Amino acid sequence: MTTDVDSKPSLLLSVSPTTVTSYRTVKNSAIAWFDGGVYLPTDYIDNITLNMLAPLERFSDADQCVEFLTTTNDGKHSMLCFLILSGTHESSEVILKAVHDFANIISIYIVKEEMYEDLTSPLKNYGKIYGPFTAVAFFYEQLKQQMLQSELKHEQFGFDVWHGTEMTPVASIQRKNKQETMFMYGQLLKQFLLDTYEIEDITYDDALKKMISFFRQSYPNSRSHLEFIERLQSQYKNYTPIYWYTLDSFLYRLVNKALREHDVELLVEMRIFIRDLHQQIVRLYENEIRSDNTMVPSTVYRGVLMPVNEFEKKILNRTGGLLSVNSFLSTTSNKELALAFAGTGQIHRNEMAILFAVSLVHDATTSVPFAFIDPVIGGAESEYLFTMGAVYRIRNIEHLTENGIPCVHLLLTSSNDPQLTSLTNYTYRSIRDTDERFLTSI
Repeated sequence: MTTDVDSKPSLLLSVSPTTVTSYRTVKNSAIAWFDGGVYLPTDYIDNITLNMLAPLERFSDADQCVEFLTTTNDGKHSMLCFLILSGTHESSEVILKAVHDFANIISIYIVKEEMYEDLTSPLKNYGKIYGPFTAVAFFYEQLKQQMLQSELKHEQFGFDVWHGTEMTPVASIQRKNKQETMFMYGQLLKQFLLDTYEIEDITYDDALKKMISFFRQSYPNSRSHLEFIERLQSQYKNYTPIYWYTLDSFLYRLVNKALREHDVELLVEMRIFIRDLHQQIVRLYENEIRSDNTMVPSTVYRGVLMPVNEFEKKILNRTGGLLSVNSFLSTTSNKELALAFAGTGQIHRNEMAILFAVSLVHDATTSVPFAFIDPVIGGAESEYLFTMGAVYRIRNIEHLTENGIPCVHLLLTSSNDPQLTSLTNYTYRSIRDTDERFLTSI
């Protein structure tokens, strides 16, 4: 998924800033650079190396820079931003005053051509400031590490937990708490998204056009996003949904954010892609079952960084309960890679690294399909992608001897799991009891 640009120095001699997308290290971030129309001798190389980290937007106009940063701070479409400012241009302070307190702006780097000059007084009064630096090369590694750590911190792992005994009666299910309500709502929402295409009087092509139009309206000021949207519009049917999902773009992030937050309005806009992606995973899974592939691993892993209180409240004492991951879930059979993704060896206040170990049952009884996607995307990370709404049983929790990280052992549920069946039946009775008002209200 990620590429260390330092291991590919020869690339700088053969690529341009517009052809480095596949090498990007960070996916959920953007870099905004206000240069005030002043260009440095190293600009060409700087553009390439920064684009290898994340989409780079350069501005000579302060108002356009502020407008772009304001767009990225929008609640639904927000992304992490790293700002580079000219240390000599008077408009830099204007930009700082306008955007400094935006929660999505992680750090601000000051570039000044004169090495002997320190920061001007006004810029010293702001936090998040690093520098000044005379060239991008002097802070590139610092920026890279900061971006990776920030993305790891903000890459939320959305899930709901339902707890009960194996044969929980319907009466006790009805005494569900808020967390269990969200569990059932997530399952309802998944079914709605998969069925809605048949419900609506709309063709496939019209649904696709509607989604593209929505993306254009959502990202009117981002050059990199608009370029991706243009490509999506002209080439969507030429590639697989998994291909589009795994590209370095806003698409996978927006889909999973909407699923994680149960954002119905946003999900409806993207339902055509969500359904396409789900159906491709189903097809790959069914092909694997028919081929009786014995190469499927017994366990796959996912490392995450999670708030301590969330782990203690939702997981720590929930052994035997059901855990539903609302979004699509990428995992790997490479345990060390998953541990690296969890941020081992890093210290985070009020946060902790968690390793999820998922035991697989690879047959027709599995409740949610998953697929080995390396051959589809030309990857080499032993990646397995689960469709949205996968339900697992929390088996036990242990602390790894080598680093003390909690390892949560999960078992992918089967379609005849008694507890899952009881919950599913109650969920569908709820739909009937409301006389389909749930669907029509959405």
